[in-house]
Amino acid sequence: MLHSLAHRAIAAIFLASSLTLTIAAEAQTQSDVNLITALDVSDSIMRHEEWLEVEGLAKAVMSAAVLDAIAGGRHGRIGFAVHTWSSGGRFEIVVPWTLIESDDDAEGVATALRGFAIDRSSWKSHDKGSSGSGKTPDLRTDISDAIDFAASMALEAPQVSDRTVVNVCANGADNVADDPRAARDHALAAGIVVNGLVIGGRRGLAGYFREHVQGGTGSFVMEVAQPAALADAMVEKLLRDLIAGRPPVTAAVPFT
Repeated sequence: MLHSLAHRAIAAIFLASSLTLTIAAEAQTQSDVNLITALDVSDSIMRHEEWLEVEGLAKAVMSAAVLDAIAGGRHGRIGFAVHTWSSGGRFEIVVPWTLIESDDDAEGVATALRGFAIDRSSWKSHDKGSSGSGKTPDLRTDISDAIDFAASMALEAPQVSDRTVVNVCANGADNVADDPRAARDHALAAGIVVNGLVIGGRRGLAGYFREHVQGGTGSFVMEVAQPAALADAMVEKLLRDLIAGRPPVTAAVPFT
């Protein structure tokens, strides 16, 4: 009798624990995809191009096509974050992790993007030439750090998703230290897809991104030859990000 009661008590405990775990899992917010966009604001990006990056992304988030794609997902919501990057470990989170599942959510993200301003006052410049006369901007591009920072943000996302995507926007190849393939591979090992958005149409850069930056199922590289086309490219980028299970894309997609 006591043995039977003990078994029933243990069974009840396991059942209660199982229900608790199930409720806790269901309580976690699920998103269809967690998206991070890493915007290049290094000195090789002109102020107008910088504005086009931010404004283009703001317009894309609020576009009817993107909002329809979000609503059409299994959960009808995505996790969304944006950070800027430059050389020397300069990062700023423009949009912290935010759930987008309504027009109001998208508008809030667009407002945050449009309200952001880069403060370059503390950025160092170096002497040009042996004479030391004049200054020249720091034109280094550190894609490795950009991927690493985005990956760290991805791992800290408050919402859970089966798919996490990092989009790296840049107008040049990594010229600082480590080849970005190592950072890319670390991100892939964590289950993160890495895409590229190449700005400016520099010869060979899209191919460089395909080899050194792009990775993961459904990954792609897009090339924007003219900065003025960034808004349209951002819409296309987000739409492609939202399509899970898409086969890998190996060719750059030009925007002129």
